[in-house]
Amino acid sequence: MSKIKTQEEVDKEQQNLQEILILLDQLFRREEATAKSIVGCLYDIAMINLINKYCPLWGINLTLKYLTRLPRPVAQSLGVKLYLQPKCPQLITDWLYTLVEFPDKPTTTLEAEVIAHELFPTLQESKLEIKSLHQKVKLLTSALVVTIAIFSGGFAWIAYNLDMNPMQLLTTSQGNLRD
Repeated sequence: MSKIKTQEEVDKEQQNLQEILILLDQLFRREEATAKSIVGCLYDIAMINLINKYCPLWGINLTLKYLTRLPRPVAQSLGVKLYLQPKCPQLITDWLYTLVEFPDKPTTTLEAEVIAHELFPTLQESKLEIKSLHQKVKLLTSALVVTIAIFSGGFAWIAYNLDMNPMQLLTTSQGNLRD
């Protein structure tokens, strides 16, 4: 059994794709009212999403939503003439072709050598970096605890030497700041 297409099969496929393209083009030209309706629905959805995203203020949001109804007929006509009729038949034909085309997908495998030579050193470096970061966090935590202990001890020593309780010390210092 041959997996390769013959030239005749390729020609027949291209002929069928061209026929689909012509049929879709004629469909969009004959059914212009349907196409305008589709563009109108897309316009409404897009405008609501844009206004909600970029203008969350309640009063302005409602006003802009009301005002976007005015250019809808212009958007419908331009959308059909500039986008749907010239571009959509080709886009739909290409999309339909991808649905019926069954290309051979190459399988990718990672060999043990690739893993050992490329991925393993990177993993080891990451583990070392994580250990280093853990040590730095422990060091900084210890330094913070020591700093708090020193300042607390100093504050308690000052209060003891002045024969004051901490609340009296605070009220005295606040009184001095006001003067």
